Amino acid sequence: MSSPDFYRHARAYDVAFGDRDFAAECDFLEWCLRAHGDALACAPVPDAQHSASPACGPRSFLELGCGPARHAREFARRGWSATGLDLSSDMLAYAADAACRDGLVLRTVAADMCDFELPAPVALAANLMESVTHLVTNEQVVAHLRAVARNLLPGGIFVLEMAHPAWLGRDTLPNTWTARDGDLEVDVLFGAADDPYDWFTQIWQVTSRLTVRQPGRPEHTIETHFPHRWYLAQEFRALIDLAGVYEAVWWYGDMRIPPTPLDSGEATDQMIVVLRKPSA
Repeated sequence: MSSPDFYRHARAYDVAFGDRDFAAECDFLEWCLRAHGDALACAPVPDAQHSASPACGPRSFLELGCGPARHAREFARRGWSATGLDLSSDMLAYAADAACRDGLVLRTVAADMCDFELPAPVALAANLMESVTHLVTNEQVVAHLRAVARNLLPGGIFVLEMAHPAWLGRDTLPNTWTARDGDLEVDVLFGAADDPYDWFTQIWQVTSRLTVRQPGRPEHTIETHFPHRWYLAQEFRALIDLAGVYEAVWWYGDMRIPPTPLDSGEATDQMIVVLRKPSA
C-alpha cells in the first residue's frame, strides 16, 4: 500500500505535506464524535500521563495510514489514548521519535489498513489526507471499511477525508509547491500532467517527487510512480453499503465546525465521509 523509497524519507515527507492546521482538524474530528457518535461504553482514559497499556474509551483515537501521525500526536497532546497505524516502519519510527521529544504517549502499529487488529477498540478513527486513494480496488475498500469497524467501539465514528470529485481532472496538473522547515527546503511534485490514467480501473499512476535541499548536503531527489484511485461520492456510497457494517453516514464538504454539507457548489472543497458503527 505504500512505496518504501518515497516514505522512507520521513522528515522530507513531513515537511512537504505538513502545511495544515492539524489542531483545527482534530477539533473537527472531536466534533464528529460528539455530534454523531455513541461510543460511551468504556471508562475514559484518565489523563495525558496514562500508561502505555491499551485503553479504550470515548477519548481513544486511531489514525490510519498515519505517516508522521500529526493527528494522532495532537490527540495524544490532548490526553487521548492515541494510535498511529501505517505500513511504513520508517514513518512510524519518525512519528514515535517526534512524540517522545514532545513527552507524548503514542502507540504505533505496523499493519495493513485493510486487515488489522488493535489490542482494544477505539471510539474515533480517521483516514485523512486522501490516504484511502492507496486502496485501488473495490475489494480493498470494503475490506478497509470492515477492518476499521471491527476495531471501533459500538457507536464509534470513522472519518474519511477525500478530494472533492470536482477536483478530479488533469486541468489541475502538474501539482507542485515548495515547503520549508528551518534549513530544510523541499520542492514537491504530486501528479504530473502526463501521468497515465486507466478509465476502466480508475487507477492513476501518480508521479511523486521530492527534491530536498539542506545547507552542507548535496541536493537529492526521491521519485516514485505509484497507483492511486480517487473516488466519486456515489461509488463510495455503494461501497459503504456493500461493506454492511455502518448504520449511518454523513457527507460534508469541508472540515469546519459546523461543516458545509457536500454538494457541487463552490463553497465545498473536500469530500468528508463520517460513518457510525451500530451501537448494539
